[in-house]
Amino acid sequence: MHAYFLKGINLRIIAQKYTLRTMPRLGSIWREIERRLGKSSKKLLVARKMLLYGLKIKDGNVYCGDVKVTISSLAAACSVDRRTVVETINAIMRSPMLREIFEGIEPSGPFLYNIARLLGYRTLIIEVHEDRPGILASVASALAEANINIVQVVAEDPNLIPNAKLYIIVEGDIPGNVIQKMLENPIIKRVTVS
Repeated sequence: MHAYFLKGINLRIIAQKYTLRTMPRLGSIWREIERRLGKSSKKLLVARKMLLYGLKIKDGNVYCGDVKVTISSLAAACSVDRRTVVETINAIMRSPMLREIFEGIEPSGPFLYNIARLLGYRTLIIEVHEDRPGILASVASALAEANINIVQVVAEDPNLIPNAKLYIIVEGDIPGNVIQKMLENPIIKRVTVS
């Protein structure tokens, strides 16, 4: 889903705990994280939470954008002690690759899903059978043909979130024929409107 879950558009956050066996992999990044953190499930959980929220490390501190996140609050969110968070940060900073990633990562911004109806919008939730290019393009095309304006696209990264979904928030209602057009794409498993 890399192609349709466009990296950098947004990232829906799901605060779930994963065991070492079920923790999704991030290719070479995750291999480096595992190498540096010694496969400690608690430290891996801290690193994963930081990636999910776009938390950066700057001068030994953790930030969400320009808002400082305390070590204690991150530890509480991960159900670990402060020492585990500090050890995770130190291990990340010893790796040139991870240092660059965690010093450069940014949060993706507000996610309107829970308030879309209050704002007069509707949300399409797209689930797919497999990771393939062109899914966002086919959905956006179906919406454009019906003259439906897209307000926000939020894509869960399948490397971070199992069963990742694509959320498209639009102005107005979505006619049934538009949903049928989307479902003509064999990669799309389900379209839910909320």
